[in-house]
Amino acid sequence: MRERGLLQVQGSGSVNSGPGEKWIPERKRVPAVAPWVTAGAGSGSLHISHWRLIDYWIPVASAHIGPVRITITYVTPPHDRAAWIRIALVNRGKTMQPVKFGITARWGGLARVIYHPSMIIGQRLQSAAPAWIPRVQVFNFVENDTVFAWALGHPDCASAHHSGDVYTVGCQRRLAPGQRAVANFTLAVGLDKDSAEYAANVLDAQLAHWGAAAILNSERRWLKPRLRTTGNPQLDLFMNRNLLFSSFYAWGRTLDTEQFVGVTSRSPRYYVAAAYWDRDAMLWSFPAVLDTDVRRARRALNYALTIQLRNAGTHSRFIDGVVLEPGYELDENAAPIIALFEYWRKTHDSAYVREHRKALAVLLRKLAAHRGLAGLYWTEQDSQDEFRRWPYETYDNALVWRALLDAAALYRAIGQPIVGQRLEAQAKRLRGAIMQHLVATGAPGMRKPIFAFGWNGKRYKFDNVPPGSVLRLPALGFVGQNNPVFRRTYRWLHSKYFPYSNLGKPYGLPGSYRLPYTTSWSIADELQLRAGRKQALKILLASPWDGGIVSEQLSPETDASVGGGGGFATAAGYLASTVCQLYCLPRSRKSSAVNGSVSERR
Repeated sequence: MRERGLLQVQGSGSVNSGPGEKWIPERKRVPAVAPWVTAGAGSGSLHISHWRLIDYWIPVASAHIGPVRITITYVTPPHDRAAWIRIALVNRGKTMQPVKFGITARWGGLARVIYHPSMIIGQRLQSAAPAWIPRVQVFNFVENDTVFAWALGHPDCASAHHSGDVYTVGCQRRLAPGQRAVANFTLAVGLDKDSAEYAANVLDAQLAHWGAAAILNSERRWLKPRLRTTGNPQLDLFMNRNLLFSSFYAWGRTLDTEQFVGVTSRSPRYYVAAAYWDRDAMLWSFPAVLDTDVRRARRALNYALTIQLRNAGTHSRFIDGVVLEPGYELDENAAPIIALFEYWRKTHDSAYVREHRKALAVLLRKLAAHRGLAGLYWTEQDSQDEFRRWPYETYDNALVWRALLDAAALYRAIGQPIVGQRLEAQAKRLRGAIMQHLVATGAPGMRKPIFAFGWNGKRYKFDNVPPGSVLRLPALGFVGQNNPVFRRTYRWLHSKYFPYSNLGKPYGLPGSYRLPYTTSWSIADELQLRAGRKQALKILLASPWDGGIVSEQLSPETDASVGGGGGFATAAGYLASTVCQLYCLPRSRKSSAVNGSVSERR
């Protein structure tokens, strides 16, 4: 919270990760932490040949050097400030094999990430933990005082070497045919040397006391109630991985204040990482959190309706609620209202709604302040966060219509039916205004009226933006899929007359002036439409995405992820939650596939 964003440990003194990292040659990338293995007479190289996921989340890497088979497992036990890396080797050959293996840590720098990584100026120190915490190396970052520290524990390997920024720890064994060697390593974080080293010490002790299987199973037990199934293993892998990714990488607790906060993504692979947006958090990620963990969803709502409330509707903010980028957006204003309603619909927790009725009133007053011509609502920026000359946008007004109806239901739930009736009447008038003023003729190639993108009181703009698409109108309940105006709008957006239609391309769906390729939002919206479901499902299952994680755009020609938009945690929730909404089986009918491990090759 002190830094209002992410802290990123670097293996080098210059930024070496983020949206542009694909331009950095592999040989020049310097990892902060890297496992290593040598076997036999030669040194060999560690090349991962296969990854699999336990319970759709816990990654296990496989490799081999000659007859020595290697697995590396990464585990993050719930409620710890530490992670666990397990390296296991087995000799599948017929002769004795000498092996060396371990971890190399490089303390090259510390970056602050809000949108883009930037290096923090300070002093980097390394030292061993006190004698009573054996085999733990601590890495401090000092400004006027220590502001961050991390630690590497190596309880099973005694050999260690420190040279400059590099700390290398290793084990040496001789493996007979069929023999195994295993070592555990822990990574921990803290606000200072003491807190980091002790977090590592606690996990080291837990591994020694309870055993590795118990620690792994503690995470598996925590994950399993959060998993869903569709009955299709390929779809389950995509859905669960991205539901969990959105829950974990769009939300978390700050290291210094332990405040639960939301961000676009905790991965700088996405180009606007680490900031808060109402729309991204409440419309895209929140449904995924609600699908997997109701208590976590409640904490997410608490954050939106308290710390972030004062600037609700503003383009983007820091995690402490301070404005990052000004500019009013209708969808950002409406998003927390819709999320609160979705929470209430799932839980029927009217007491929670009553607790936050003042926040609901604040959000509604902000909306009311943006009512303008003909009873429509205006926005400064569109759903791509760009200033447009057509402030009365169809999608945004339909979203406000949805928010007014949802708010009406919430007020009835807390015993205020008169307020609910008034909001319903406002919603009815708004729907009439949209159908009267935002349905128009003049779209290229169309003689009959369609839904316009927007209107400035005089002229219409025929366009579309995937993060706030008119293709979502049926999902909002505004019109049915067979509504003639909507059907014409759908045909136009998929025609040669719309310049970003991606017509005829094997993995094409409509994009926009700013996002010209097939986007994750387009896939989600088309999944909910009978006319587009087959193509959307084909794209979703064919794409490698960003290592299986949703990215902002895919190439309409190849289905490959477009650089800069990877690791997109809130959009991962939007698409995965849409999949679950359409295909998830009731929880009581979970298949046994949930209990096993799922493999993924790359």
